Amino acid sequence: MEIEFNPSRVPKVEPSQTAARTNAPASADQSSVPGIAALQDKLKNLSDVRPEKVAYAQGLVSDAKYPPDDVLDRIAVLLAINVKQ
Repeated sequence: MEIEFNPSRVPKVEPSQTAARTNAPASADQSSVPGIAALQDKLKNLSDVRPEKVAYAQGLVSDAKYPPDDVLDRIAVLLAINVKQ
């Protein structure tokens, strides 16, 4: 099976309806949620950098064939379609 990319067939999606927003009271007692303190401690101790993701990204950057030419061609077509003159 072969799929051909044709940007002229991509329909423009418009939002069909908006959802009503509900504002929660700012003074909600968060201590009533079980385990909230443990979650907050974990969030405070999270690292900003994940070494395995950095190594993966370095591998991609060092690969001369990444991203593939067909991906770059598709991005170029999408940019050309959306260029505002």
